[in-house]
Amino acid sequence: MGCVSIDLFKKHTRTDDFDSDDDLLRHYLEAAEDHVVSATRRAPNELLEMGNGFSYPAPLTQAIMMLAAHWYNQRESSAGTQFHQVPDALDSLILPYRKLV
Repeated sequence: MGCVSIDLFKKHTRTDDFDSDDDLLRHYLEAAEDHVVSATRRAPNELLEMGNGFSYPAPLTQAIMMLAAHWYNQRESSAGTQFHQVPDALDSLILPYRKLV
């Protein structure tokens, strides 16, 4: 779908001064968007309606950028150093849009 522009995401990740990672950044954006949509238990068109009709609500686009940036910066499933998660940051952005089943 691509509700987050590559230009905005490159500013978010501070990679706007080079383009050699653009394909990789697009891949992470697409995967993060799929994850966030799945986490809401809604169809993409429902989320678009909740936004302005052209993009998802701002908290969801922020969640997509945060998740994609995390995957870009931490490319492996394990690390030699310990990372600390911002408590419930993604969940607090996604939860208000999650459909109850």
